[in-house]
Amino acid sequence: MINTAISKVWVLRLGSTYLGVEPKAFKEVLEVTQPTPVPLAPAPLMGLLSNQGQIVPLFDLCHVLQITPSGSGIAALLEFEGQPLAFMIDEVVGLRTNLSGAWVAPSQNPLFSAVLEDDGKTVQILEVRTLFAKLSEQMSTPAQATAIPGQAIPQA
Repeated sequence: MINTAISKVWVLRLGSTYLGVEPKAFKEVLEVTQPTPVPLAPAPLMGLLSNQGQIVPLFDLCHVLQITPSGSGIAALLEFEGQPLAFMIDEVVGLRTNLSGAWVAPSQNPLFSAVLEDDGKTVQILEVRTLFAKLSEQMSTPAQATAIPGQAIPQA
């Protein structure tokens, strides 16, 4: 559903893609030097960061959005319903306000609530709830039963 009342949005650049994030979800920019790896983690999870005593999962949205990464060493920290999440970005373009004259249209991609034209750039507004759900889904893998030699696996 399109939010025609978009009045402010943080614009972030990831490769040649511009992403918009509502100010209430965007918390800060983190410098990423070496995330703690998570063994056997699915591809979008790059590792874990510690930020002010809180463990934050760090994701590679280039993998999710299927775009070319460039690797700047900074990440955007988002929060949704008290849960943190960070993803690599190349640049914080800035806070855009007074978007009443901007061209806004619904997005065909469920990860985005809308698409807007800002200063000649197409900015896709992230649907933070859907992003969290998609990344959670990719992180959850069904438990696999492991057979012990000589022992039968119980049937459901």
